[in-house]
Amino acid sequence: GTYRLHHDYVFDENGNLLILATDSSKDSLEDIVLKLDVKSGAVTEVLDLGKIFPEYKAMCQRNEEGKLDWMQINSIQWAGDGALILSSRETSSIIKLVSIYDNPTVAYIIGEPQIWNGTPYENLVLKKDGEFTIQGGQSSVFYAKDKELEEGKYYLYLFNNNFGVSKSKPAYDWEQIEGIETSMKEGEESYYYKYKVNENNGTYSLIQSFKVPYSAYVSSAQEYKGNIIIDSGMQGIFGEYDASGNIIQEFEMELADEYIYRVYKYDFADFYFEKQ
Repeated sequence: GTYRLHHDYVFDENGNLLILATDSSKDSLEDIVLKLDVKSGAVTEVLDLGKIFPEYKAMCQRNEEGKLDWMQINSIQWAGDGALILSSRETSSIIKLVSIYDNPTVAYIIGEPQIWNGTPYENLVLKKDGEFTIQGGQSSVFYAKDKELEEGKYYLYLFNNNFGVSKSKPAYDWEQIEGIETSMKEGEESYYYKYKVNENNGTYSLIQSFKVPYSAYVSSAQEYKGNIIIDSGMQGIFGEYDASGNIIQEFEMELADEYIYRVYKYDFADFYFEKQ
């Protein structure tokens, strides 16, 4: 129909695909989540973020091409029991929504509080536990439960592009955030970030970070068998790091166009036999 795939997709617990999309019949971009029933092929619109964040959307401006790219969801994770965790590059925020199939509701936001000031969502921004620079323009946020953590606590790890920009809110000054880059081409540092989220007291803490080659956009991070796979997409550099953030092996790819979108590592034998 009028839908176009944007960035990522994930499976829910029933095997349906949840897909990030744009509805080309509407006035905005990259703010829709679809459900694709893989058995019947039926497509259903599950989330229109414009209906969930109408007040914030109304505060945003169109870009130089006349498009309203106000949220730009670039990563999606299924958190079980009708919950999704979304990464919004345009707001540099991580957003958890619950009850997505019957009563979509924002559970919390991890982001720069000033972005959300003056909106109905400002009280949903989790508080930082500790001193660290918040993520900027992050990519590929992953949700990771740990049986050693009590209920309501879990990890989120991500490629922190560390690039602060919001073309839909050009008046916001990202330079006031110490350590964040504001130049797409001249920035120097991106990071692997791992947060521990505590929904019980409404906080999150940075439990691990290390520097990786700078990439203002795209890129990815993956925890794999005790190591960490990093793709700095705009540079065409990807590599494997040990659990402490020390580089094991790094590769550089000659870019055919603009970037490497994602890089993941898998053991074919494990994948094959698991599926069997």
